[in-house]
Amino acid sequence: MSAARQVGGSSRDAILDSAGRLFGERGYRAVTVRDIASDARVSAALVMKLYGSKAQLFAAAQPDESLLNEPDMPVSDLGGALVLRILMRRERGLQEPWAMLPFTIQDSPTPEAVRLETRERYLTSIAGLMRDTTPERRYASTVVALMLGFGEAVRTLGLFDSWDVDALAAHYGAIVQAEIDACRAADHS
Repeated sequence: MSAARQVGGSSRDAILDSAGRLFGERGYRAVTVRDIASDARVSAALVMKLYGSKAQLFAAAQPDESLLNEPDMPVSDLGGALVLRILMRRERGLQEPWAMLPFTIQDSPTPEAVRLETRERYLTSIAGLMRDTTPERRYASTVVALMLGFGEAVRTLGLFDSWDVDALAAHYGAIVQAEIDACRAADHS
């Protein structure tokens, strides 16, 4: 890999890291391209060259949604796995997509469009993970609500800071798993 490519990749990573953090802390409207450039230690011109606009950078800097990828485990363990992902991101100091969703939507340049697209993406993914085939994806909707609340409680409010990670994953995971199991039971009725 050439030195120029390494610098470009490092600059891109720095810009995305800074943008994700600043948008998450302050919201879309309160952050300027110059703020991001300064934080990433690059020029505002480079930010614009790489991303084209603040709105495109905002879209590119959204938190990692690997939480929506299918975990390699049986559905009977899904509740605990979803909760443990939040706790592991907290332990590693990573952004929390569940906690950032409300801010991401409200502060986006097109809140209604982002709300609808995000809602569909999360519901489709969670419904697929838990095999919710109800027309309204009602069980998946409940799981999404539980995860949003948990993400906010852990990251924004600092609830559960004194809990052991494994004990908390088991406790709250059981709450999430109860809805997953109710979906599975309804499917077999």
